[in-house]
Amino acid sequence: MSGEAPSTYAHRICAETGEKMKLLIADDEILIRKGLLSLPWDSIGITEVYFAENGLEAKNILLQDHVDILLSDIRMPGMTGLEVASFVCQYSLDTAVILLTGFSEFEYAREAIKCSVYDYILKPLRPKDILATVARTRERLERQRYQNQVVRKHEEKMGIFDTLTQIQNCFEDCNPQVKEMLDYIGNNFDQDITLNCLAERYHFSVTYVSKLFKKETGYAFSDILTGIRLMNAVEMLLMDRVKICIICDKIGFKDQRYFSQVFRKVFGCTPGEYKKNPKRTKLKEILEFM
Repeated sequence: MSGEAPSTYAHRICAETGEKMKLLIADDEILIRKGLLSLPWDSIGITEVYFAENGLEAKNILLQDHVDILLSDIRMPGMTGLEVASFVCQYSLDTAVILLTGFSEFEYAREAIKCSVYDYILKPLRPKDILATVARTRERLERQRYQNQVVRKHEEKMGIFDTLTQIQNCFEDCNPQVKEMLDYIGNNFDQDITLNCLAERYHFSVTYVSKLFKKETGYAFSDILTGIRLMNAVEMLLMDRVKICIICDKIGFKDQRYFSQVFRKVFGCTPGEYKKNPKRTKLKEILEFM
């Protein structure tokens, strides 16, 4: 690694104003790495630049320090760029990933999308394209952080809309076993909850849990989960300047198109249309439309 700085910071750019933005460059080719490090990152608001020679080193840096943007080659020894992106996604790191690749096949692009990659740049690399992509990613990341901050403040103010109270009022006659499961759903509806997860958690068969839900609540498990998610979506639609994509992610829908389809089926309009004339809707009202 002749000629490069020690492997912690590649270099630090002084900036007097604006939010500090840290960039991590991960590429196993020394010439590409040097070229990327030499770009005028301060011109687009990047204040600190790290580097890694491979995916494993990139992962270690991500574990040790907060990195805002990762610019990574897709093919590296030890751990690929896609695997690092999956690590970022799996541990919900607040890091935007951009992949550098000479492989333009659809499979790589599709894999990148599944790993929540913000963008990717095809080789050969041109400095102006790299800077433009990182600048665009920075702006998108800042907007998303602002949206999340608005949602958090609203949740604190509203007591997270008291989802559990809504559930308890709706299913007050259910047996304690089902109430416990419903409370679990209410606390974790933004996660990937399935009937299999519940069955495993409470040591029952999938068939038993499915029949128990239907018997005790009158609704299928999937309808209750969707109803709880939509109830919270409606509450977030009451807020100003919160994008549909942020709401979608916050309530557990990973596919915005599917979320819009489900929303239209229940409310007869898209989330965007509903946002123009929103009103609070109780869980029971939503379930009646499902």
